[in-house]
Amino acid sequence: MTDLPMPASRGDSPQSPTEARDLRALLTVVLDAITLPHDTPDYEARLVERAAWACTMRAALDEDPRAIGWNVDFLRAKLAAEETKAAERRAERGGAQ
Repeated sequence: MTDLPMPASRGDSPQSPTEARDLRALLTVVLDAITLPHDTPDYEARLVERAAWACTMRAALDEDPRAIGWNVDFLRAKLAAEETKAAERRAERGGAQ
């Protein structure tokens, strides 16, 4: 594994609890985006779409690093809408999954 450069130090002060909480929320929603059960209908197409949304998070955070919370909420909303649409497609197909 390649050694990654250490982030620049921000002095002796620890990371704020709010920032740590936002980063945990960000990691959780990205993990949710790229995790689907393998037997999910349309698994590959859904995973590709969800991964693309997760990748856009980096560009958004490069643009405004302070907007972690907004980006987390946005991705959660996208995932919820995608889940709703997937459930509607399953219902139309007559599937119970």
